[in-house]
Amino acid sequence: MTTIGTLPIIRMVEPNMRGLNLKKSAFIISALILALSFTGARAAKYAGDFMYLGAGGRPLALGGAYAAYGGDVLAGYYNPAGLSFVERSQSVFMHSETFGSLLNHDFLAYTRPIGNENNRAAFAVSLYRLGGGGILVTRVDQTGRFRVIREDNHADYVGYISYGRLFGSSLSAGITAKLIYRDIVDESAIGLGIDIGAIYDLARWAKVGINLQDIPSTLISYTTGMKQRVNPTAKIGFALTGSKGKFEGSLLADMDTRFEGRDYASQISAGPVSFDSHFGVEVVYWEKLSARVGSDVGNLTLGAGLRFDRFTIDIAMRDHSDLDNTFLVSMIMRM
Repeated sequence: MTTIGTLPIIRMVEPNMRGLNLKKSAFIISALILALSFTGARAAKYAGDFMYLGAGGRPLALGGAYAAYGGDVLAGYYNPAGLSFVERSQSVFMHSETFGSLLNHDFLAYTRPIGNENNRAAFAVSLYRLGGGGILVTRVDQTGRFRVIREDNHADYVGYISYGRLFGSSLSAGITAKLIYRDIVDESAIGLGIDIGAIYDLARWAKVGINLQDIPSTLISYTTGMKQRVNPTAKIGFALTGSKGKFEGSLLADMDTRFEGRDYASQISAGPVSFDSHFGVEVVYWEKLSARVGSDVGNLTLGAGLRFDRFTIDIAMRDHSDLDNTFLVSMIMRM
């Protein structure tokens, strides 16, 4: 019998939209959210958490509040509808030693605008990796004691293909298909999922966004023969922006709505429905230097950014009440 640490390896798995007005959009979104509460009822709790630590120095410094923001390569991860605002091809690289070097967290992505001013759209491809080592694989010897036979690694990979398009002058919509691969010691798993997002301009300075992740649910199949379903999540966000002189400011807020009865594991819980918040404030000087502060599910986030003509460097720090702080750096290159 092979075991990890002191536990045996068990066979387990973790219409044409042009012309839609705000009222119709709100109705569709409400119907989808209502449907999520039923489709996710039998899915496994916490099954998709490894995919949602975030990506990019700027969003993470803003507490992960990015569902209503668009215009850069990171939109493929946070809300594919935001890709419709991309004006130049971009790529991004991020590396983080998460929770005090417990995990290595990496993200790569590329986006390219397509279409024209009357038909604005963009696609993106992204790769997300979360992995680490230190897993002690043990075996029971003849005396009945556990003996360490080797130390092994684990890694999760998620590949994204995203598309976003502007419909009319106010509504953007997008879709992301994702392929999941999990490598856990002697076992592995693959999965497929879909995210659908939308962003609506309430005014020149205000936007609302929604990203419906893992709908109707994401299926992950393990080599053990067992299967796991990732519950849907509805991320609803707001973005307020303004400027005065050489200063620009943004106020962002997101709310994650889940349907798996997380109880005390979430900030707010009401039976099977739970809510987690993300907030961020950014001040930009002369379109070059940025300062950011936020709250990621109640944990403090801080960061800064320096923009040049062809690239931007962002750094971020995420506090955690139970684990060590996370520091990360990312770079976006414009082509």
